[in-house]
Amino acid sequence: MVGTAGGMDAGLETQILKIYAQAGAFAESSLGNVRAIHAFSLRSRIVNRYAAYLDEAQILGQKKNVLYGLLFSGEYFVLFAGMGLAFWQGIAMIARGEVEGIGTVFTVLFSVVIAAAMLNSVAPNMVTFTRAATAATELFTLIDRVSDIDPLDPTGEKLASFDGSIDISGLEFSYPTRRDVTVLEDFNLRIPAGKVTALVGASGSGKSTIIGLLERWYNPSRGDITLDGTSIKKLNLQWLRTNIRLVQQEPVLFNGTVFENICNGLVGTPWEHESSEHQLSRVKDAAKTAFAHEFIESLPQQYHTRIGERGGLLSGGQKQRIAIARSIISQPKVLLLDEATSALDPHAEAIVQKALDKASKDRTTIVIAHKLKTIQAADNIVVMAKGKIIEQGRHAELIARGAAYSNLVRAQDLLLSEENSGAESSHEDHAEPALEKSVSLGRHDTNTREELHLLGKREDYGLSSSAGILSNAVKLIRSTPDLKWWYIFLLISSVLGAGVYPGQALLLGKVMDIFTPELNQSRGNFFALMFFIMAICLLLIYMAMGWISNHIAQVYGHDIRERMFSSFLRQDLRFFDRPENTIGSLTSRLDSDAQSLFELMGFNLALIVLSTVTIVACSILSIAVSWKLGLVGVFAGIPPMVLGGYVRIRVETKMDAKIDAKFSNSASIASESVSAIRTVSSLAIENDVLLRYTNELDTAISESRATLASMMTFFAFTQSIELFVLALGFWWGSKLIQQGDIDFYQFIVSFMAVYFSGQGCATIFTFASSFTKANSAANYFFWLRNLESTVRETDQNRNTVPSGGCKSYELEDVMFAYPLAPENCVLKGVSLSIRPGQFVAFVGASGCGKSTMISLLERFYDPISGRILIDGTNNLTDLNPRLYRRAVSLVQQEPTLFPGTIRENVLMGIDQDGSEETTVDHAIIESACRAANAWDFVSSLPEGLNTPCGTGGAQLSGGQRQRIAIARALIRDPRVILLDEATSALDTESEKVVQAALMNAASSGDRITVAVAHRLSTVTNADRIFVFYSGRIVEAGTHSELYALDGLYSKMCEAQNL
Repeated sequence: MVGTAGGMDAGLETQILKIYAQAGAFAESSLGNVRAIHAFSLRSRIVNRYAAYLDEAQILGQKKNVLYGLLFSGEYFVLFAGMGLAFWQGIAMIARGEVEGIGTVFTVLFSVVIAAAMLNSVAPNMVTFTRAATAATELFTLIDRVSDIDPLDPTGEKLASFDGSIDISGLEFSYPTRRDVTVLEDFNLRIPAGKVTALVGASGSGKSTIIGLLERWYNPSRGDITLDGTSIKKLNLQWLRTNIRLVQQEPVLFNGTVFENICNGLVGTPWEHESSEHQLSRVKDAAKTAFAHEFIESLPQQYHTRIGERGGLLSGGQKQRIAIARSIISQPKVLLLDEATSALDPHAEAIVQKALDKASKDRTTIVIAHKLKTIQAADNIVVMAKGKIIEQGRHAELIARGAAYSNLVRAQDLLLSEENSGAESSHEDHAEPALEKSVSLGRHDTNTREELHLLGKREDYGLSSSAGILSNAVKLIRSTPDLKWWYIFLLISSVLGAGVYPGQALLLGKVMDIFTPELNQSRGNFFALMFFIMAICLLLIYMAMGWISNHIAQVYGHDIRERMFSSFLRQDLRFFDRPENTIGSLTSRLDSDAQSLFELMGFNLALIVLSTVTIVACSILSIAVSWKLGLVGVFAGIPPMVLGGYVRIRVETKMDAKIDAKFSNSASIASESVSAIRTVSSLAIENDVLLRYTNELDTAISESRATLASMMTFFAFTQSIELFVLALGFWWGSKLIQQGDIDFYQFIVSFMAVYFSGQGCATIFTFASSFTKANSAANYFFWLRNLESTVRETDQNRNTVPSGGCKSYELEDVMFAYPLAPENCVLKGVSLSIRPGQFVAFVGASGCGKSTMISLLERFYDPISGRILIDGTNNLTDLNPRLYRRAVSLVQQEPTLFPGTIRENVLMGIDQDGSEETTVDHAIIESACRAANAWDFVSSLPEGLNTPCGTGGAQLSGGQRQRIAIARALIRDPRVILLDEATSALDTESEKVVQAALMNAASSGDRITVAVAHRLSTVTNADRIFVFYSGRIVEAGTHSELYALDGLYSKMCEAQNL
């Protein structure tokens, strides 16, 4: 019975774990897109989508009700029925003379009693065993999976020397998830060694796919790629990726120092194991080449400054320059640049482009570019469309043909003359301002450090006054009023189940009567029948307990996960800026904390109640039957066991948080590496990541050993006390029998009652680990639930909206610093006005405060001083952020899409008050897609709007993702559009159309458009351009006015040939 129920349980658990894995991936993706969630007020809809996964898991989990009923009730029924059968058979054998005396019968009988007690300790862990076995099946399946492209495979050729010539012949390719869509078709291209080859064309034409195939992220469906005549399939994969370096369009850095991130480029090279001093020298040289040295030196620990998860404490341009330094530090023979300068400001772009041109000299370089100015000097420009080459040649040749490339060039309004030699260097002497977010890393004096320490503790005060397990259990029960009657039924069944143990003690005592003065077989048969009746009662009681407890656990597991996820998404951005709140650690906690509370509030809670009632009832029975024996047994045994167990729980509670913190570091490494797997693979640092992950685990384990040893000391104490009580009870009971103070019946009843009390106490403290984990999880859950976001909807602003509908902005002496470093101002007294219908642009070097301005206008943060007035009267900080954001649309530099279809992602732009259902007409969706120049590629897909985007939009190209994000912003018909490099990921043709669409949207009525731009050509027609430098506005005016000033803006224009 146990095996059958356990096997069925394992099958269901496998399906449930798969669903939870999907839910975890969705949660991780959503937490990574928290800015978009706040901007479009998507919390309710995202939580509903997350809850849909949980609903599916709960439905499967409820099927386990009957299994849990059978699993536990069957065990106890068989044991107690077997006890009655053994007793009946023993009496019959004594009567027939087959057994001499009652010793053998009682040996068997008490063996079964002890086995039942041990089973009572094992039963609570059956759920854990099942989950572990199920997880192990999935784990070993993954471990045993043979990868078609194994980066750790040591086999393969390593060319002793090579020039870097690449031949692509007869290439055909379709992505595994969309086999019916051909991305490359009969693609042939020769890339000479030491030359620069540029790939240009519309988004989705297959440019980035070529990069993926060269990196061997995929194998082509047909055809081959050779390096110096050798198929790359035959080459050692790590060697290949070490000698072909990639700079991606969206740079990905890792949590660590600047030095560690750039040093990742040395893995697999002869310089990997050089001394730190020599490596630092190489790192600085690479940083200087990438124009990153100056801003790195301004950081508090220079190259040893930590940059946060995914480089979150750096601006986009700064991340890109570090990524460039990381790629060129190994001096690769082949360099792949996938829009490597797209995130840079004009000044930095000019310098970095010059550095890349220098790095590309005598090196095989493949460039993917939308900014055609950056590839005019390429040796061969390949124009692609729909997976094929439509023309190729040098810049001058292609211009002369007047075909596709010439049209792309004209679309960008480039100055085709070569008289730009002084443009790049004209502004090199201007110092770069400090980075936006990294100013939070600035140096602090002693007093400031104390202030920061206190500020850093503000959100953790609740954890320092943690509630106990009983208090938390009561709060958890009260937090789910819908389960009130289920808890009552569980309590009743637990109390009835506990009544079996004092009844068993009385029954065992009565059994002795049948042997005095001589065997009474009829009474023996009667008591054997009583054991069987008790077994039937246990069958029914434990059936009810198993059914009810699993129902409660499944509902509670769903509820806790949903409420924790909702609480995460309710927090403002300063919560996510905190170093302990990495996406990996939050996702890990979402699963582990929910599981800890799931285990406690289900069958474990029933057994705790049962064991508590057993302790009280059996202690009273023991003292009532024989106070002399009972008092000694109860007070000599129970208090030490309770004290030892209590101390163990206290120790575990204090140490559990520390252990969790240690293991959360390894979880963060795993999450960060898996989410950035393309970067990990392109750098060939899989072994390095595994080593760091293993080291974190080893450190966590070694530092936990002393803690575990102390906890096990108390565990051993509580377990050994039980045997001490047995020995004491036998000794003292025998003395009392000899003195005639008690008879044998009293001894058996009182002694067994004490024994069952001890077993109940031991069972409770078997859950010590469950207590501590659940208590820690409950404390965090209630702290998180009560944690108020700084930017939130309150009773005071619930119905407060801009009186004029967001027609104008007035910034008055606005100062801002990121919450973790309030003394370092990013914006320093910014004052400006935005009038109705104006198109306003913010320009300047990376890190000067432009994106921070967007964050303030979106109200991700509030200024520390000054005011942002809307329509002249409404202070932005007084408005309901949700209602205010209904009038605002944001398009970020790095497009963020959610798992789901294109249709679902576009509809995210419509405020639906949390409802997933929508009656939006298809024509409205199509109109938004057309306005974003997305409809042509969407309609060309086999599934159209129903095409899955994949996690993070991975199934789409960067330009396609950006156009979907723009469509999402336009579909809500906003009064204010905030564009943070909105067209940076688009190809030339798409950029021109989308830019026209955005300008058309900006010119409609009183709509305000605020754009952050590095490509100054996109903002030349702005009504007002504000030039930022080091957190201040240094110039303001129209394009012609600023250009005539011959100041900072003029130099930036010259750098871009405007």
